[in-house]
Amino acid sequence: MVWVLALLVAICVALLIYAWRARRLRQRYQALVDSIPDLAWAKDVDGRFVVVNRAFCDIWQISDPKRLLGKDDFYLSPPHLAERYKADDRKIVESGEAIRVEHPFEHVIDGQRWMELIKVPVREGRHIIGTAGIARDISERKQAQEQLQWLAWHDPLTQLFNRSYLEQQLAQKITAGVEFVLWLIDLDHFKRINDALGHAAGDTALVQVAQRLHSLSEQVFRLGGDEFVLLAPQTDVARIDDHLLFFLAQSIQIEELDFQLGFTAGRVQFPQDGQTAGQLLKHADIALYRGKAEGRGQISVFQPAMAKYAVLQLALERELRQALALQEFRLVYQPQIRLHDTQLIGFEALIRWYQPQRGEVSPIDFIPFAEQTGIIAAIGDWALDEAMAQVQAWASAGLPVVPIAVNVSALQLSQLDFADSVIRRIRRLPIFLQDKIVLELTESTLMQAQSLQSLQVLTQAGIAVHMDDFGTGYSNLALLSRMSLSKLKFDRSLIQNIPDNHAHQQVCRALLDLARALHLEVVAEGVETMAEAQWLNAQGVQYAQGYWFSHPLEKEQAQRLLV
Repeated sequence: MVWVLALLVAICVALLIYAWRARRLRQRYQALVDSIPDLAWAKDVDGRFVVVNRAFCDIWQISDPKRLLGKDDFYLSPPHLAERYKADDRKIVESGEAIRVEHPFEHVIDGQRWMELIKVPVREGRHIIGTAGIARDISERKQAQEQLQWLAWHDPLTQLFNRSYLEQQLAQKITAGVEFVLWLIDLDHFKRINDALGHAAGDTALVQVAQRLHSLSEQVFRLGGDEFVLLAPQTDVARIDDHLLFFLAQSIQIEELDFQLGFTAGRVQFPQDGQTAGQLLKHADIALYRGKAEGRGQISVFQPAMAKYAVLQLALERELRQALALQEFRLVYQPQIRLHDTQLIGFEALIRWYQPQRGEVSPIDFIPFAEQTGIIAAIGDWALDEAMAQVQAWASAGLPVVPIAVNVSALQLSQLDFADSVIRRIRRLPIFLQDKIVLELTESTLMQAQSLQSLQVLTQAGIAVHMDDFGTGYSNLALLSRMSLSKLKFDRSLIQNIPDNHAHQQVCRALLDLARALHLEVVAEGVETMAEAQWLNAQGVQYAQGYWFSHPLEKEQAQRLLV
């Protein structure tokens, strides 16, 4: 009997040692599973939990993992979700294949999250004895993906759709043959807000415009800058036209100030005005610029003739660029005289263009277009160099040189290095000729801060600047008082028939008083009759130019006046 008792004791000791070792093994296994940061678990073939890790318990706010052992998904989740999880487990057990999915996880406590889920069969030999799974919270990644997707189709500032989404929508509508109307909308003089108040104020204006446009249609797109596109069915044309003219004519508020912000739009229809997205946008752009050329503030409807005109304009742009390279431009010189004795006191240099195929092209036909396309900057630089070369040529011929006034465009004046470039070029002239180059600019060229800075640099360097077309703009008196101008030039519109026009007389006298107060001399432009010249002289206007005295002269004819 002793040996039997000894055997039982040995067996008990062995069982105790095994239990102790198994307990330690389970503890190590549980510690290993708990070290996994993602949710991990294992179930038997009946879907009951046999292992869960700490992350799994934490998401369900369960402190003791033992509470879950032997339980199934119905213990944790609503019936409809628990049934779905159980169906996944059955599929894995029956097929022996793993599954990997991403889906929203409807947590009863924390709400919806996105989870990346991997479930695999657990085998013992050839038999599947359960399932194991691991799940990772990918909510932040999904949010980032959704944000990237949103940014791919939207403009962050205005929250409107962007150009990429517009192209996609146009392609879908065109492929489906859906008739629609497209408005390409451009804000008029928007750059003035940015220049005057800063880009933050400009952004505020764009957001307000975007909100108004979005109230008209669900499909509104910002192409960039101050350009927008609106799409709508053809049945909505009249309504949207009316509302566009109303909404965008209303003032916008920036920093508690009201600003009037107009617009111009080009309108096209599919399929009448184009068969592709590119054609429609091109034709809308053509209509838009025709609307700007005709005075802005309107909706310009595309007509086929506009496309032909655009082709001609493109040819004109190409020819203008060639004209610079081929030296087709030339300067003519209109004399400026002292009124009381008709003595020559200077010339205004005017650009002329002879194109071999077109012949003599009127400045009215090419100067505005050169300004619109930006070529005017290069043409203006050429004109300044040509005037300086002419001054030097006349001086070398021993002639008494008078100042030549050269017109400066707004685009030139707004360039960062323009003032320094002009000063360097003029400084290359002999000292006695450096004051013979005068710059003429219009008041509208000074709408930008950079233009005012350029003007200040030029006048501080001793370069004379005349204000051209005075009396036709907004005449900012505070601005005039700060500028070191040499002369004001009264526009032809003030001078025409002035002896018989009481209103023009009153305006002219008031502007003369202003000029005297600012200690500025006055040049009257466009004097075409003796009566106009006599009246101006009687009022104390010092200088004049116009057809009454002389048409613009070729350089050889102008030279004879210097002899």
